[in-house]
Amino acid sequence: MQLAEFRVQNYKIIEDTGWVPVQNLTTFVGKNESGKSAIFRALSKLNPSDGEGYDGLKEFPRQRYAAEITRTDWPVASGRFVLTPDEQRDIAAISELCNEVRSVEVTRHYTGTYSITYHPDVGVDLVTPPDLIYAIESAIEHIRNLIAPEGKGEELGRIKEGLLAFLEEQKGAIPVEGQVHKRHIADLINAIKSRANEPWQHDILDPVTEPMYRLVRQIEIFEGLMAANRYVIEHLPKFVYFDQYNVIESAIHIPTFIATLKSHPDTPGLRATHCLFRHVNLDLDQLDRLGSHKNAVDDNPIIRRQVDERSILLSTASNLMTKKFEDWWGQRKIRFRYDIDGDYFRVWVSDDLDPSEIELEQRSAGLQYFFSFYLVFLVESGDAYQDSILLLDEPGLQLHPTAQQQATRFFERISHQNQIFFSTHSPFMIDLDHLDRVRTVYEGEDGTTKVSVSEWPADRDSLFPLEAALATRIADRTLSGGKQLVVEDTHDLWLLQAMNYVLRSRGKTGLSPDIRITPTGGAANLIPLALMMTAHKKPAAVLLSGHNIPQGVLEKLPSMHIREGSGLLLYSSFVNRQGAGIEDLFSPEFYYRCVKDIYPDLPLGQISEKSPVERNEERGIAHQIADLVERRQGEHFERWRVAELLSDRICESPQNLDDETIDRFSRLFDEINRLI
Repeated sequence: MQLAEFRVQNYKIIEDTGWVPVQNLTTFVGKNESGKSAIFRALSKLNPSDGEGYDGLKEFPRQRYAAEITRTDWPVASGRFVLTPDEQRDIAAISELCNEVRSVEVTRHYTGTYSITYHPDVGVDLVTPPDLIYAIESAIEHIRNLIAPEGKGEELGRIKEGLLAFLEEQKGAIPVEGQVHKRHIADLINAIKSRANEPWQHDILDPVTEPMYRLVRQIEIFEGLMAANRYVIEHLPKFVYFDQYNVIESAIHIPTFIATLKSHPDTPGLRATHCLFRHVNLDLDQLDRLGSHKNAVDDNPIIRRQVDERSILLSTASNLMTKKFEDWWGQRKIRFRYDIDGDYFRVWVSDDLDPSEIELEQRSAGLQYFFSFYLVFLVESGDAYQDSILLLDEPGLQLHPTAQQQATRFFERISHQNQIFFSTHSPFMIDLDHLDRVRTVYEGEDGTTKVSVSEWPADRDSLFPLEAALATRIADRTLSGGKQLVVEDTHDLWLLQAMNYVLRSRGKTGLSPDIRITPTGGAANLIPLALMMTAHKKPAAVLLSGHNIPQGVLEKLPSMHIREGSGLLLYSSFVNRQGAGIEDLFSPEFYYRCVKDIYPDLPLGQISEKSPVERNEERGIAHQIADLVERRQGEHFERWRVAELLSDRICESPQNLDDETIDRFSRLFDEINRLI
């Protein structure tokens, strides 16, 4: 069976998730306490691998518990499953009603009972006592109206009298409530038929039993449907739920584990350890007894044989786990060795790169997690690889981001054999190539858990992992892309792109098409970004203004082989103005017109009209305007607004640009192309 949709209701902070479509691999993204774990745990108990049922006292919504828990048998988890062709044939052979059935809907309630709906819908009514009473009354009426063949009146009268008395008696004995059994109806039919000894009697009495035969047929159809229901429940996939609390310890004190398992079986952490012993096929009580015989020093041959058997079991289980984990993991070849030293059970690990054995807890958190999860998966699913759905709650939480991305690719591979749903709030475990697989879990306005299906929620906290994943994708493509020109801010990007358009439209050389312009959000971010680009061994140039550069930036650039004339460009080199920004490459009049449209009350006449040579020590024109805006209007100069308008006007009317501006940008682009 393939799970196509699920629904969770009446569970902890969940009122109703609605129907949530799922695929082979589905990611549930949400912040802490949004309800991801509750969804997974409720769904897992639809057919749990660990055998845990629902506990209304602990899991029914607390605010509704006192008033509602006893009102009805509340539904919790539902799943819509698509049947395989083999399952379709099997179920059609079990129940004639299911010939066209292609999918089923299964719901489990707090009491553990199941309800099943078939698609297309099928159904048959259960035969009730009133149904049987009605059939008997129909038979009585039919008998009263019987007419005997000529010469047979007296004989038929005696038959009618006996049958009417018998049926009245049977009708009176039927309880008002209860189940009608097929055997009871069969007895009635046989009693009626036994009154007929001659052919004419059979001809007269056979129609009397027809209503009862219909009830028998109805019961048989109902029994077939019930058998189909049992088939569906027996063939439901096992749901294997796993979270961080189930990670195994490699050094297990056997007596302590046994005592804890008996006194507090629900203690987190016991589950994987218990699966380990089950996988090894070792009896815990036998282990405890053998622990008192250190390395079988007792000469008792029975004890020695038991210890030898235990050693063989450990060796066999170690080899089996090594082989299975290698096939499943598909990465570095890992070897496990199970060992018992006195009262302690230990797991030792080695690999193909380093044959030295190391305790499991000394290996990476990722290996510990996946070993523990696979162990639980193997044991609780009974090796039923094709019949399990894996619910992983926050897997890879302690892994490095690159390891998290590898884990996601690993999930992709094994999802071809088992459906996998995992929850996360890490952007590194979100596959942006398959956003259709992402379901966002968030808290609704009523405080209950919601799951996005057809639209994203407005809650930014819930969307943040997706935004971060997108930013990571952009950053990765930026850093690993082609040639890079690093600039300080977004307005540099806008104006460079606009002027590139103008130069090309005039038949001049613009920026090389394979150069990407990357704004850093300020000169302070330039060093980290340039270092990352250097690490990716991508050719890059840096374009800076000469104003407000953080101390040390220019000093550190040469260590990255970026210096003026070799990867580093300053706007001041093209306008002979120290501290110049990109706006200084335009004529002041053209730039002032854009400023005036944004700040109509600004007295631009107060800005110095000195010649470029006289203004050599001054800051760029944009910074002068910023001072004027702050001084005269008491607000922050929104440089980006002016740059946006300037960019629009450049593209709308490229002919309005003067030749000096064109020449300055032409020289700038030539130099950028040369450096990169």
